[in-house]
Amino acid sequence: MGNGADFFSRDEKGRQSEYESVEPPVTINGVKGHVIKRKGDSDTHTNLPFYANSSEVYFRPGPNGPCQARVYAGHKLYIDFDWSHFHTNKKDGRHFPAGTVHVQIWEEQKDGSFKRLTDEARFMNNYEMKRYGPILRYYYPNIKFR
Repeated sequence: MGNGADFFSRDEKGRQSEYESVEPPVTINGVKGHVIKRKGDSDTHTNLPFYANSSEVYFRPGPNGPCQARVYAGHKLYIDFDWSHFHTNKKDGRHFPAGTVHVQIWEEQKDGSFKRLTDEARFMNNYEMKRYGPILRYYYPNIKFR
């Protein structure tokens, strides 16, 4: 299955990974995706790593198949695609029903930590649907983009 070279975090560069493969990676439309989970963790709410090594998108397993995708740019987390739950932005009251992707952007802070802009969720844009839509649909066929 997976090996330690496939995943790393900022604090664990060069050490064996704390994540393992749930199934082999898949490449669709030029995008490599991989379903992973934290080693020894049976909880489906385990977070995905902040850094990636071998895939552009990592998927988090859920009870009915993958329920979140994390996209990386330059090996650092960039955005999350979430669809497993109902989400409402506190800022503008915008609603996203379960089964429909809402996008949440991550910002790297000056100290190197990351902050997710939870109250600024949005629908996927046309570029994201074209690039990532096919791999999201592969893992979750009933997904809606808007």
